[in-house]
Amino acid sequence: MKKKIIMLITMLIFMVSACSARTAPAEEVDHTQQGEQEADENVPSDAPAPENEENSGEDRKSGVRIALVTDVSSVMDSGFNQAALAGIQTYSDGAGVFYSSYSTQTDTPEAYRDTVLAAIQDNAELIVCVGSHFEQAVGELQDDYADIYFLLLDGVPRDSADEAVTIAPNVHCMTYREEEAGYLVGYMAVVEGYRKFGFIGGEPLPAVKGYGHGYLQGIDDAAALLEDDEEVSVEYWYADTFSPDKQVEEVSAEWYQTGTEIIFACGGSLYQSVLLSAEEYDGKLIGVDADQSGISERFLTSATKGIDASVIVALDEFFASGKKWPDKLGGQAVSYGAKEKCVSLPVQGNAWRFQTATTNEYLQLLTRLRSGDIQIPIDKDMPPRIAVEVIYYEQQEEEDS
Repeated sequence: MKKKIIMLITMLIFMVSACSARTAPAEEVDHTQQGEQEADENVPSDAPAPENEENSGEDRKSGVRIALVTDVSSVMDSGFNQAALAGIQTYSDGAGVFYSSYSTQTDTPEAYRDTVLAAIQDNAELIVCVGSHFEQAVGELQDDYADIYFLLLDGVPRDSADEAVTIAPNVHCMTYREEEAGYLVGYMAVVEGYRKFGFIGGEPLPAVKGYGHGYLQGIDDAAALLEDDEEVSVEYWYADTFSPDKQVEEVSAEWYQTGTEIIFACGGSLYQSVLLSAEEYDGKLIGVDADQSGISERFLTSATKGIDASVIVALDEFFASGKKWPDKLGGQAVSYGAKEKCVSLPVQGNAWRFQTATTNEYLQLLTRLRSGDIQIPIDKDMPPRIAVEVIYYEQQEEEDS
């Protein structure tokens, strides 16, 4: 594999958003390889089948395969899953690598493990695991399948007690500084003129908390610079789901009706329920993980973290090293953020929808974040201490009960 050629391709495609490590419609499923391999007794008979397979060049014959495994959300979720898929697709097109994707059927640790095992059964050589739901699966399987390589996004291997374990040499983990992306969208929304905010997160996982806590800090920092003594407030709630949900629709509708102007919809496909309310009550949204401006004009902006570009970088490192992780990545967790040119807001074309805030103001803010001039003290276990009013809905519900 010619690393320089592949990197040239990816640089041309991602010259605006590509980031580098700090340490450095579905087609018919092909079962040819599956039929030639003896069944793995660890793989349940009802394990997920590939929902999408693509082939570039002659790699089906050679067996070179990447497997993408995702949570219960669709791989085409217009967010994290789809961004990871886009990275794999781009690399596959340039390098001639065969890949397939699998969605987990139920939201349980056993189901996530079964999805990974299904990919192993189907001859995957590198398994890209999307999200912290796969932490326990990777923690359990990394040693049992030492000849299989794993790329874990948004997490590190954990045991059944949810304690972090040593990352094996066949595993590389990529985490993101979501608090920086959350900070950017919160700060710029205040500059734009918004004063009543909402945050609806999926489950209270580290990545979601990072987005939310950074969002609060950005709102607070920008509000402190307002000349007038304007009231700025935030309503904050974890929906305990990443899927479209009736309660999410009802809560967001109530918020919009009582004055909330914009809601950061932070969690998989739950934005679909928030969008329904926004359309009915003339509200705005902030997207997450990837540029979601193409979904609706209701999205003011999106908190992006360069998932597709970072996946391409990792895949290039893997194949350039002879289909294994180089020492600087194997057994390591690498963090990506503004400094690595991953965290950003979309500015191209119709994606920039700010009317008052300017791109120059945004770029100055991003430069300060990249240089370290702006520090975001984040404890993902505790919300930040800020001056603006924050209504935490879980606490409110307990008080009312």
